[in-house]
Amino acid sequence: MLRLIGVVLAFALGYLTASNKLFTYLLQEKIVLYVLLGLTGCFLLILIPLERIAEAESIQHPLLSMRTSAREHLQRRGSF
Repeated sequence: MLRLIGVVLAFALGYLTASNKLFTYLLQEKIVLYVLLGLTGCFLLILIPLERIAEAESIQHPLLSMRTSAREHLQRRGSF
């Protein structure tokens, strides 16, 4: 997922620098810059640590109960 985000971000930044007209327009519009800074801040402060926490938890506690079949779940509930 992070690779995909990196590729999309690299493409977007490359496109902005290639088309100078669009790049200067974005620099003039301060609201666009504030939105981009806010999204970058959210990504850095929330999404990256959350992904690392989720990865650590998945390594510590593998989901063995999720490997059961639907038939086994129905038998446990008494529906089958």
